[in-house]
Amino acid sequence: MRRTAIKPKRLRQLAQEYLSARPVPPPNPKGGRPRVYDDALILTIACIQNLNQYSFREALEYCEDHFGELPALSSYHERLSKFSSDTAQEFREFVGEKIKTTTKDAPQRGRVFVMDGTGFSYHDVYPMKLHLGIEIRNIKTHVKIAALMGLVGQRRFVVSAKAAGSYAGETGLIQPQLEALPVGRGSVIGDKGYDSAKIMMTIKEKGYRPVIPIKRRRGFLPKNPLRIESDENAHKRIYRKRPLIEGLFGNVKQKLSSHIKIFKLEIAKTFALLRFALLNVSVLVGAENATALWLWFPNSATFI
Repeated sequence: MRRTAIKPKRLRQLAQEYLSARPVPPPNPKGGRPRVYDDALILTIACIQNLNQYSFREALEYCEDHFGELPALSSYHERLSKFSSDTAQEFREFVGEKIKTTTKDAPQRGRVFVMDGTGFSYHDVYPMKLHLGIEIRNIKTHVKIAALMGLVGQRRFVVSAKAAGSYAGETGLIQPQLEALPVGRGSVIGDKGYDSAKIMMTIKEKGYRPVIPIKRRRGFLPKNPLRIESDENAHKRIYRKRPLIEGLFGNVKQKLSSHIKIFKLEIAKTFALLRFALLNVSVLVGAENATALWLWFPNSATFI
């Protein structure tokens, strides 16, 4: 992920394209501040704030050089607090669809998806690595993310992601994402945490093969044929692609930090999903630049 490749102007364009297809929200029936600034501007500022790990005030000061009139600090925070995490999730999906249409080497068959979960701390920074056993359960201020990663050629991007509060179940977060997958062919890979007959059945109904190792206990042999098939698939070479999503999470946290400087849970969930949206924007910009080079040198022997 190259943060410098993501320009404010391109972020604004994507935000406008995404929100132009959404219905215009009705005015607040309870009154409140008028909607002077469009949602695309608020979404763009929030992306820039996450991209550079700015505070609210620093994000507005940075955007003064790129955009015209900006909201006041209190207005920006008030508008952002009304954004739901679904807005960030749908924006990430919108960018993901543009990646698939832009990339020329996207495979038509044999798609590979990898699912896993991660977390982002918010509010105060807790030294989680110093806590052991039940003590870690006392740390409540973190956002849980379950994500589904896709591969387009050699590019990794987030197909879908869902945010919840601390210690939310990953199987409950990933289930609706699997149900939303288009019918196709390929594999869906996960670790033992997704050893669920319901998840495997959903993957099978979508036309994919589950590649999930099962949990084993001494004296108990698996009887469900679907779980047995999934465990056999997990011993094949395809399962070696599972660490790719760990590298993707590590890339996001290394470049954008694993801590969100926010005190409210709902805004923290929105910001966590926006970080995956920024990853997709970075992949999209790289795909657009590669396509431009290919068109500029059509007779080149190698693809740059």
